[in-house]
Amino acid sequence: MRRVPRDAQPGWHQDGAFLGRDVRSVNLWIALSDCGVDAPGLDLVPRQFDRIVETGTEGARYSWSVGDGVVERVRGGLEIRRPVFRAGDAVLFDHMNLHRTAIGEGMKKDRYALETWFFAPSHFPKAYHPLYL
Repeated sequence: MRRVPRDAQPGWHQDGAFLGRDVRSVNLWIALSDCGVDAPGLDLVPRQFDRIVETGTEGARYSWSVGDGVVERVRGGLEIRRPVFRAGDAVLFDHMNLHRTAIGEGMKKDRYALETWFFAPSHFPKAYHPLYL
């Protein structure tokens, strides 16, 4: 579960940049609060990538994040999507999707969401611990 404050400092990224390029995962992102208007939401580049794009350059906040200049080049002229979520809405994307927390003027509330990663058993990342039931 993640709480994102309205003054967060988002960075573009692909989950595969820190989980591993060959991790074979999907992320089920579920909004627990309304977000995208009054609270931070998600910005998504609406295209499929088959590689981890360049990280750590052109203003990237972290070594695994993607700078704005790189995003401009790799989005291929496509508009960045900023969906509006109601509590309970969800989006599913793989570890190659380029995304970030969406911050904007007028956002006065914090966002609550679940990030639920699903991994192929043969590619579970060594740095993480699975939950066995």
